[in-house]
Amino acid sequence: MHRSHGSFELVMSPVLLALGGLGIDRILGSTPWITVIAAILGFGGAAIKIYCQYSYAMAELDEKRVEALRQRQLAGDGS
Repeated sequence: MHRSHGSFELVMSPVLLALGGLGIDRILGSTPWITVIAAILGFGGAAIKIYCQYSYAMAELDEKRVEALRQRQLAGDGS
């Protein structure tokens, strides 16, 4: 219930970092390279975070599945 959806993170991370990069570009008077790099890093970071959360959740579900199978086998052996 308290988990966020990946779409929100994939959109907001690059946007917020790009806005920060735009501010830095304006202060320094440089080309928009900092903005572009910040947006790419924001997207990459969000994608990696979502992938790691997914991998962790799948590993946790696999452990629960294995434990449930062990419990069934123990209940079946005792009958």
